[in-house]
Amino acid sequence: MKSAEIIKFLTENELSEVEEVKYKSKLLVVKFYYDFDQAEIEAAKAYANEESDYDVDSKEWIAEYVIPYLNDLAIDNVGEIVEEAMENFEVEGQFVAFDIDLNNYTYNEFLVVFGSEDQAIDLDEVMDDLNL
Repeated sequence: MKSAEIIKFLTENELSEVEEVKYKSKLLVVKFYYDFDQAEIEAAKAYANEESDYDVDSKEWIAEYVIPYLNDLAIDNVGEIVEEAMENFEVEGQFVAFDIDLNNYTYNEFLVVFGSEDQAIDLDEVMDDLNL
């Protein structure tokens, strides 16, 4: 597997702090962040204003509307990047998004696991092994 090329590809697709996580098997485990740009944050806030009766910037407004919007957006965008990596490098991949911080919703942290096309990937096992 072309680990360095995959990591470079992820970095070139505007994911930040892309780093390999040491793991015992032949899988490539990578941690990175999806940073929301100002337009994405403003869109999430506009959605929250339109859909919610909560006070702007209240915990409920953020937790129930802004963060779910941003989470869906990040998962969709990262999913497209991972799919493109799978096609380009002929690997299988699975990823997980971690919870967005209620007090700092400018980014979303992810973990992705890549393996050869004939290799089974058990994301839950990897996360358990890494104590995540």
